[in-house]
Amino acid sequence: MKIQSIIIVILTLFSLMANAEINMQELELKLKTTGLSGEIHGSSADAHLFVITYRNPDNFFDNVQLPLTSESTEILNSLPTLKRHQFYLVKGNFVENRSPIKHINITSLELVKDYASTLDHMPYLYKGNIEDLKAKKEFIGRVHAVGMDGKMLVTEYIDRIVPIYVVEPSTQALVKQLYRGDLVRLHYAVRTEPEAPVHLSLVRAATLPAGTTPVELIESLVKSHGSPITKTGNLIMFPKSPQINTNIYALLVEDAEGTTIQYTITNLEDPILFKQVREKLEKVWMDNAAVAENNRNKLVNRKLVVTAKGISNMVDAGQANPQIIIHSLDDVNVEVLK
Repeated sequence: MKIQSIIIVILTLFSLMANAEINMQELELKLKTTGLSGEIHGSSADAHLFVITYRNPDNFFDNVQLPLTSESTEILNSLPTLKRHQFYLVKGNFVENRSPIKHINITSLELVKDYASTLDHMPYLYKGNIEDLKAKKEFIGRVHAVGMDGKMLVTEYIDRIVPIYVVEPSTQALVKQLYRGDLVRLHYAVRTEPEAPVHLSLVRAATLPAGTTPVELIESLVKSHGSPITKTGNLIMFPKSPQINTNIYALLVEDAEGTTIQYTITNLEDPILFKQVREKLEKVWMDNAAVAENNRNKLVNRKLVVTAKGISNMVDAGQANPQIIIHSLDDVNVEVLK
């Protein structure tokens, strides 16, 4: 496998959440006429959160995430059946609201291409309850995405995806510097609209004690970029999909707040070593696959504990996962728990 093709595989997994180059007026014209073709990025029925990805046909990495809603009861009732990686043709229009992210009001929804996943037969039970946020004023979570020049912050509360408005320019400047996966403490208020899903706004800085900001960076992933790193966690697998042409292995680190971060194990400059480590992890995974569990958009095997050492690699703020660049097959060790 050539280095270029390896990089494509990895970067496909690390596609950006949004790209300002996409012309939103052209997208709305498609919505109102021929329809907009996109891939389901996420679907959470109980959180009332459904998101589709539109990609520029000429540039895979030129893409935008668009939340879905509808004035039609029939369509609203059908949204919980959406599955990640399905392709749909959507007709409708953009909702006129104050959100910096465009929402689609669907008038027609047609399945174009179905997708069967190894996760389908393993229902996932969420650990976090997004309704708990209504009784809190702050929480610690991971950055999921940053968009619209810092006006929108999407975070992970335990294993829930939470959209957060950022109103003040000074806070937007802080948010723009965050990387996906960064651990942050957020001071927020619950918005009255929309009623579902739960939306938050970061509070104004003047309402907080001196020296406290609405978003506080606890762990910066880019800070360790290029430095030696050793991590231990359960082995996880991202099954191959329309976006990745092979299974991707990583290790899952869980922190005290209930959030998780996964480190992809790779070497982009040595295709032979990259293939060897993938085969090593594939074998131990297949030998113990019977106890694998659904971990939302991936599989986790809590019987397999991986320790990987190498160089930390976090080159882009939208990179889906930090990487551990190994230099030897011995840099990756797997313990099989009894």
